Amino acid sequence: MPVKDGFEATREIREMEKHYGLHISIIALSAEIDKLTTETGMDFHITKPIKKEHLLKAITYIENSDIM
Repeated sequence: MPVKDGFEATREIREMEKHYGLHISIIALSAEIDKLTTETGMDFHITKPIKKEHLLKAITYIENSDIM
């Protein structure tokens, strides 16, 4: 992202959500696991290269969570 990174964008999204009482699912995609993904409010993390089973695990996690 040219203006802000995914962590900054996630922080801003999470702040905006509070005003509307909703939750947008955010899946982090990077070459390595970074603890900032959960600290900033991302729901799930997938490492590159993307594998079908990891994407399906993320989708299943989000479907089964209590996220609005």
